[in-house]
Amino acid sequence: MFIEPKDSRQRYTKQCLFDSFLRALEQKPVSDITVSEICEEAGISRKTFYKYYSDQFALLLAMQDDLFAGFERYVEKLPHNVFDMVPALMEFASEHRVLVRAAFENRGQGNFIDRVIAYLYDAYHSDWERANPNLPKQDVTFLFHFVASGLVGIIRLWLFEAPELSAEEAAKKADFLLRMASPKSDA
Repeated sequence: MFIEPKDSRQRYTKQCLFDSFLRALEQKPVSDITVSEICEEAGISRKTFYKYYSDQFALLLAMQDDLFAGFERYVEKLPHNVFDMVPALMEFASEHRVLVRAAFENRGQGNFIDRVIAYLYDAYHSDWERANPNLPKQDVTFLFHFVASGLVGIIRLWLFEAPELSAEEAAKKADFLLRMASPKSDA
C-alpha cells in the first residue's frame, strides 16, 4: 500500500482488504468477485467493508488510486529518455501485475491506465518538444501519445498473452520496437 492511513486500525483493515482482493483478482475478473468473498478471505465484516467502499469496483478504484500514487513516486526517479524508462515501467507493471491486469480489464472513469498516460505526458512533454525541435508542438503531442499508447499496448499484450516472459524480456521487445519505429538521424 502506497497511501497508508494514519490510523493503524484503518491501515490494517485496508491492507487486509487489498490483499484479499488481489488474491481473488489472481483467479477471476472483478465482475465475478463478491464483497462476501473479499470479506471472508480478509477476515473483515461486510459492515466494515461498506464503511470504506460501496462495492468491489470502488475497492478496485481505491487500489488504482493507491497504485497511481506509487507510480508517481516511481516515475519521478526515472530518466526522461523513453528508451531508458521502458525497462523501469515494465518492472513496475511486473511488480503490480495483478492490479495492472485488473485495470486493463476495467476501463472507466479515473482508470489507472488513462491516468498513467496523462501523467507521463505532463511530466515529459517538454522533454519531447526539446528532443524534436523541428516538429510542431501538436505533432510532438501526437508522437508522444502514439509511443505511450504503443507501450501500454505492449504491456497489456505481455500481461495477457505472454505472461511467461520476464519484465526484462518484455522490456527488450518494447525497446526493439521503439527503436525500429524511431526515425533514423542523418548525423
